[in-house]
Parts: sequence; structure tokens; C-alpha cells
Amino acid sequence: MIAIRLFRKESEFTQCLICAHKCRIKKGKVGVCRTILNREGVLYSINYGILVAQGADPIEKKPLFHFLPGSSSYSIASQGCNFRCLGCQNANISQSYRDGAYETYLEYYNGTRRISPDEVVESALNAHCKSISYTYTDPAAFFDYSIDVMVLAHKNGLKNVFVTNGYYTEESVNMTKGLLDAANIDIKFFNDDSYRRICGGRLEPVLEAVRMFHENGVHLELTTLLIDGYNDASAEIRGIADFIVSIDPNLPWHISRFFPLYKMKDGQVTRGENIIEAYNVGKTAGLKYVYAGNVKLDKYENTYCPSCKRLLIKRDGYSISENNIVSDNCKFCGYKIYGVF
Repeated sequence: MIAIRLFRKESEFTQCLICAHKCRIKKGKVGVCRTILNREGVLYSINYGILVAQGADPIEKKPLFHFLPGSSSYSIASQGCNFRCLGCQNANISQSYRDGAYETYLEYYNGTRRISPDEVVESALNAHCKSISYTYTDPAAFFDYSIDVMVLAHKNGLKNVFVTNGYYTEESVNMTKGLLDAANIDIKFFNDDSYRRICGGRLEPVLEAVRMFHENGVHLELTTLLIDGYNDASAEIRGIADFIVSIDPNLPWHISRFFPLYKMKDGQVTRGENIIEAYNVGKTAGLKYVYAGNVKLDKYENTYCPSCKRLLIKRDGYSISENNIVSDNCKFCGYKIYGVF
């Protein structure tokens, strides 16, 4: 096990400062993410270097449409998550230990081979990737490992990407400064009660993290998993869109379709018309780049110039069949396009 960097020791507990839960962990206990252990007043990452997923993905899968489009990103994940989303789309790895006995998974962690940061970077280079993505669960659950990999990634010319629920503290956001190049952050709801009931978190820390990452110069794209009957009300969608505009109208917003999984299997697949309606709300609010995923309508996943409206990037699934961006600018009218190309 590896001692984490961000904690505050008190008399009866030690407080973790990685995520906005700021868990006060007593000796011998673990935090909300189930991956941080208090051993004699020091907090340890018990899943350090234990990966449950690794491999090359299209960067568009994150989804990131404005960051090195067409490139591959080496994606890694450890088990655990600081949220308990009832409709989690990756519950088999993010929630697998949430209801289990601590002794069971500690035995697993102790007996499993740990992969060094050097090995991850070497694998990414061998796979001809341009970046490493910390994804599938949440980087907060393997934060110190991510930091160590990110340092080596930069030394080897690779970019770093977080795919995250955005539930971070000022301390952890600042620790990523100069290391994190891009992030896709979920804005799951625009209602604090829904965040508490469905995710086990709060809204404001997510919004504050978006602000902080943006101020640090991180390339940002936002995602909302649209769930019929939960967050598809027009006022809530408009609230999310208006918030993004207030940060930067250039930030791409991905509206994604929900599939009934985990503890929300009684739900329904998001109706396509609801996704298109949310897309239109985003455009009306003033967002320059809005994308509707999983609706099998290519035009909603293509990138168009906000100025001349010409097609810039044509996407077929995760593949790019046409790219009319030259040196970050629209080939047709010269308008500067948000992103890293």
C-alpha cells in the first residue's frame, strides 16, 4: 500500500482531502470510495497499481471530440468510486466492493499484482497512443496512482485525460495543475436533491470543480446522461446549459442516452426525441458545440463551424471520415475552433 498525499490528521480520525466527501476516516476503516484505508492515523491507497481495465480506446469514446480527434488514448481504471450512482453504467468495476466486506477486498488487493506507472506509460507508447485516460470508474478512487502516471506520461510526451464525476477538492484540483491536459466531467443533474439520492454526492462541488479546472487551463468537455423522468425536465436542462455558458460557451456539451443498468433496471432507454430536445436547448442557450450521443443520427455527432456553419469533422461512430480543421481554425472561414487539434 502507498500513503496518499492529501490528508489531514486529527485526534480521532484522519480526513481525506482528495474528493469533496472529505471523509473523516477512523483507524482501521475505509472511506466512501472503499479504496482509502486509515492505518494508525495515516491514509493509504490500498488499490495502488491494481488495474481492472487497460487498453487503447479512440479518444472520441471518452467522449472528447475537440481534443486530439482521431487519436488513441490508453485507458486505465482501478476498482472503486466515490459515487454510488444507482444507474451506473460501469457498476461491475466501480461498485463491486461497495456492499462487500472490507476484509474480502483487502485480501484481494494484497494478493493482486500491481502494475507500475512505468509499465502503463510503456504500454501507452507501444500502442501508439497520444494520451493516457484515467476512466471507467473515477480517478478519485485511484488518485495518487494517477498522479504518478501523469508525471511520467508528460516526461514521455503523452497527454493526460480525466473522465470523471468532478467531485474534487481545491487541493486535489491544484495537484493536477500542469499535469492534467483534458477532462470530460459529468454534470449528472442540476438539482442537489437528485445528486444526493441518486449519486450520494452534492451538486455544488461538481460545479466548483468545473470552474477550477477551467481556470487551470484544462481542456474541458461536459457530459450529461439524460434519464427520462429524472433530469430531462426543460428547466433542469436549461440550468445545465446556462451554467456551461457562464463558464465558457465554447465548452462542448455531450448529451448521452441512458440504458437501464445496475439498480435502475426498471427504467427506460432515453427517448431519442428527449435527447434532441436537450440538444436544441443547449444550442438556444448559446453553446457553440453540442453533441447528442447514441441516437444514430450522424449530424448530431458532427462538428460544425459556429461562424460559417460548414461541416468541420464528420464522425462515423468513433471514426473520423472528414476533418476540415487546419491549425485550430475552420478551413473555410478561418474561425478559431475550441480545442486541441
